[in-house]
This record gives sequence, structure tokens and C-alpha cells, in this order.
Amino acid sequence: MAKPDPQSLSSWLITLDTCDSTNTWALAHAEALAHGAVVWTEAQTAGRGRQGRSWLAPAGVLTASFVCAIADHSQSGPLSLAAGLAVIHACEDLCPGLSLGLKWPNDVLLDGKKLAGILSERTSGSPAAMIIGVGLNRAPVWPAREPPVPCASLAAYSDLDALELLTLIRKYLLEAAGLVQLHGLAPLLTQLQQRDTLRGRHITLDDGGRIHHGEAAGIDGEGRLILMTAMGPQHLRSGHIISTG
Repeated sequence: MAKPDPQSLSSWLITLDTCDSTNTWALAHAEALAHGAVVWTEAQTAGRGRQGRSWLAPAGVLTASFVCAIADHSQSGPLSLAAGLAVIHACEDLCPGLSLGLKWPNDVLLDGKKLAGILSERTSGSPAAMIIGVGLNRAPVWPAREPPVPCASLAAYSDLDALELLTLIRKYLLEAAGLVQLHGLAPLLTQLQQRDTLRGRHITLDDGGRIHHGEAAGIDGEGRLILMTAMGPQHLRSGHIISTG
């Protein structure tokens, strides 16, 4: 695949020398950003993760935020999961044969280790849009956190060009956004279920302070995790996986 010409990307790619967070920057400038715009930096200084956590982006991490228009906020959850598929398809195009999967709600795994994280946030203005932040390990990283999180990178498979990755992730994400707009998550559900790394595993999950224990039984048509508990099946829209068995 030919590398994209940087000059042809200027209509949608916004490159920042440095910023605190590409999601924060995109949210602050959302009214000026069109559907399909991408904000990218090689020096993110104060990244954010889900549920208010900080998110470190050392050298070697591709950090970018993608702007996707949505018809209404009910599409935000499905689109966030679709973003994980977009990352997987982009990586597989450039590195065929990888063992990639999705860990609900927002991680892409390579050989069972975290390769990428996704943070999706809704804009406050009209029309509605989602800012989808992606952090992907192009080179080995050593997260400064306790306990350490096992991480994977693409470095062992290929020396990937950042613009190639951005172009392909954007392509697949916009295709997925179009499907979600028209049909919801249904066209992507089989792919999501095939990539689901939690299915069949016993997990402990924190849902806003409520702790759930049970066996993960897949992802439903609204992008919720199905958890089989002692009280019966629970359909969880969000949560933090504390442990897996």
C-alpha cells in the first residue's frame, strides 16, 4: 500500500506540535471541526483516560482524536466499540496475521496484552458529534503505573508509518460510523462478538461504585456487556474491569 501524501491530508488532518490532550483540544474546537477531522500530536502531555483517570502517552504511542458526527447520543456507545474494530482492521491491513481482540469497553489487545486504548466523548454543541481518542503503541512502552499493565506494541511486527495508521483508522471508522448511523450496531455485532476477549471469562466489574461478579456472555445490540450473575443476566452500559479469571 502506497504511503499517503502528507499534502493530501491537509483537508482533514490537524497536526499539533504538542498539546495536553488531543481529545481536550478537539472538544474545545469542536464547532470548527468537520466530520472526519483528525487531531494528531507526537507530544501529548496530559492525556485522559476513562472515568477521570490520567493516561500517559510516552514516546512510541500514536495519539490522535477522530471527529464523528452522530444523529443522537444513543449512537455514542456503539460508535465507541466500532472504533476498536477500526483500529483492529487498520493494524491487520498493515500487519497481516496479528492476533487482535477487543476487551470491552475500550481496549484493543494483541496476544492478550493492551495494544491500544480508546476514549470516546460527546461534544456539547449541535449538531451532535463524538470525539474518539485513540492511543496505540507503535513502539514498546513502559507505563509508569502500579500495578503495571502488560502492554504490546507493533514494533516487533513492522515499522509502521504514523500517517498510514491514521489514514486507515479514519477510513474504517468513518465506514463504521455510516453503518451505525443507518442501522445501529447490528451490522458490526458479529465482528464484535468474534473479537470479544472477555466472553466466557469470570470477571469482576466496577459500575460506578457497584461491584458485579459473573461470567461475561458477550455484547448485545446496544454495545452493552452481558454479564451472567447470581441474580440473572445484567446488561451493563459502562464499567471498569477490575479482574478477569
